Amino acid sequence: MSAPRYTQPTKTTRPRGSRLIETYSPKLGRRVSFYSRAAFELWLGLEADPAIRTFCERPEILTVDGRERVIDMWVQSASGDHFVAYTGDTRLPAEWNGLPVRRIVDADLAATRMWASNWERMLPVITLTRDCVSRQHLADVRRHIRESMSLMRVERELGSEDPMWLRGAVFRLLATGILLAPMLRTERLSLMTAFEPAP
Repeated sequence: MSAPRYTQPTKTTRPRGSRLIETYSPKLGRRVSFYSRAAFELWLGLEADPAIRTFCERPEILTVDGRERVIDMWVQSASGDHFVAYTGDTRLPAEWNGLPVRRIVDADLAATRMWASNWERMLPVITLTRDCVSRQHLADVRRHIRESMSLMRVERELGSEDPMWLRGAVFRLLATGILLAPMLRTERLSLMTAFEPAP
């Protein structure tokens, strides 16, 4: 993997009246901040996608018709680097600084809202358990889930007084693509959510 082109957000002033959302990114290993719910949902999708190797929020400021516009994300994946911008502005260039710019609109976010909502619940568990879930824990869970299994069944069969680390392991394996959970795209996360090994 090539070195990241961007590792820290560009210095910008938070737009007046905008909200500030701060959280921790397991994929980056640092705190991140966003100035809109839309940007936050974009981040959730990047954290949840195993194909995304790394990313950076607010990497560049571009100029459209004389007005400055902050690009929401720079993304590095197996297929290459690109920018992501949440905007309905069709004047946004298709390319900036040699990289394609992918426009995200409200319909895109709406289509993945349940998935994002579930990851909003799972990522804090991954963060809270990052120091207590060992490679051995991950290997044990991976070896145990050989077929589609509900979270309740996993917890019952692997048995633990504190299910938090176990959930952290399951969710981390999901984030890396080792496990799959198709139900999370259409249903709310629960003990009945099924997890299965990737093909």
